[in-house]
Amino acid sequence: MNSSKILSDLIASATGAKAHYDIWWTQISDAKPKFTSIMNKHSDFFRASQDAHFTAFFIYLAHLFDKRSDSSSIPTYLALMRDKTCPVKFEKLESQYRSLAERAIPLVTVRHKTIAHIDKKLSENDLFSSFNISWNEIRNIINDSASFVEELAEAPHQGAVGIPRDGRLGEATLRILQTLEMQSINPHLKKL
Repeated sequence: MNSSKILSDLIASATGAKAHYDIWWTQISDAKPKFTSIMNKHSDFFRASQDAHFTAFFIYLAHLFDKRSDSSSIPTYLALMRDKTCPVKFEKLESQYRSLAERAIPLVTVRHKTIAHIDKKLSENDLFSSFNISWNEIRNIINDSASFVEELAEAPHQGAVGIPRDGRLGEATLRILQTLEMQSINPHLKKL
């Protein structure tokens, strides 16, 4: 197996999880109530967008924790790097991963039972309530997973390997909504 290919896949998955979560969260929370009217004006788009981003962040996050040995995942990467890494450093990384994987179990389960497969007995609300996890905790798990991938990539700072800094996509989403709102108020403004 090629460790650089797996690391590249991990970066892509961490980027996807973080970006899609930030965009989804901004649309369903931070943008309200200020941009509700413009989102209602384009409701078909925003309903589809919210669903797509919600689905995507769970799928990308689950990629990181996939236990199958033929998957580009953190466990696969760590197994490949075990003999190439200082034992003390490797034990630290492995310990960090175990803690992170434990925290991610609810999210991977949600992905399995409501996104990749639809459980015939449990609703999405049933599943979330059984885990007693907040959206802030979910955001922290996603951000911490992305930071861990950056650590594996030996990134000198957040964003160095292309994973967006915390909140960047949320800010971009709010700017787009603001532009749409301004254009609806003044249709003579230059179109996007």
